[in-house]
Amino acid sequence: MTTSTKYVQAKPALAALQDDPLRPSTHNLYWETLPPKDKDLQRANHFFQKNRNPPKFLLSAARFMEVPESDMPEVAFVGRSNVGKSSLLNAVVGADVKSLLARTSATRGFTKTMNFYGIGPDAGVFLKKGKNGRNKFTGSGLVLVDMPGYGQGSIGSWGVEIMKYFQSRKELRRVFVLLDVEHGIKDKDRSLLASLRLAGVSHQVILSKMDKLYIPESKSALTNKRHTTKAKGSLEALHEIMETMRPEFQPPIGGGALGEILACSSEAWTDGAKLGIDHVRYAILKAVGLQDRQTLVRKLPEKNGAKALPKRETKDHAAHNVSSLLGRL
Repeated sequence: MTTSTKYVQAKPALAALQDDPLRPSTHNLYWETLPPKDKDLQRANHFFQKNRNPPKFLLSAARFMEVPESDMPEVAFVGRSNVGKSSLLNAVVGADVKSLLARTSATRGFTKTMNFYGIGPDAGVFLKKGKNGRNKFTGSGLVLVDMPGYGQGSIGSWGVEIMKYFQSRKELRRVFVLLDVEHGIKDKDRSLLASLRLAGVSHQVILSKMDKLYIPESKSALTNKRHTTKAKGSLEALHEIMETMRPEFQPPIGGGALGEILACSSEAWTDGAKLGIDHVRYAILKAVGLQDRQTLVRKLPEKNGAKALPKRETKDHAAHNVSSLLGRL
């Protein structure tokens, strides 16, 4: 079976994609979507590296009620403590912003607040007082939210406030769940994914630290050696791990994560770029509806990608199940 037809179809049939989910020449896994084209990745890199001011810290919030109103679409990143989330976000925004983005407490692995950052062109995103006297995110671009890490020793109230944000924030377009590809999915990851699934929250899985298992050969002999990490592992082994994980993200019954898994590394370089970061950038823009825009506008796109609750569940029943699952986080 060839894959050439799939790449030229404007809206490929889901069944056709599922027949051959492993696309050639990619370290990611797609079964409900198509990989971005080179021009898509270039546009995403331009947005995060050249077509914007430096990322701007907006505020931190320990509780959902402290989060301001907003005109801006938002994406959130969440994962276990020490999964490499801060390093990934630093790589995504394309700048040395450790002092800005890695706002952690003195104890390693503890990010105690939801941290909001504005990314965009011109004046970017900023915080201002609204007519009602309350703070409000406005401007042009998007808001990136760095969520507290979960895991052993994390704050007991983590799940309650975070799930309030996930379920009630109308500007939230997608939650990106980071998993360590080397250590695999853990019980607390499963609980979080189940909570997102039951609540109908749009989410997507990103495998971090891909360099621990796989680094592709450089495509160009002219690549700066300082920006190329030695190749290791095999693409087939990485895809096998992804296929093993896949049922965890999309169980047979009910909704699930977006039908693609991204893999990346904030440490490894290949062909002059950090491995897989351009695909993460594109996924962010696609989630907020900015992937095709030459000029950013302030209009919010419709909330996309959220999976509906299984028909057999009522809203109250789902809320009860979410609360039960959160007790295990």
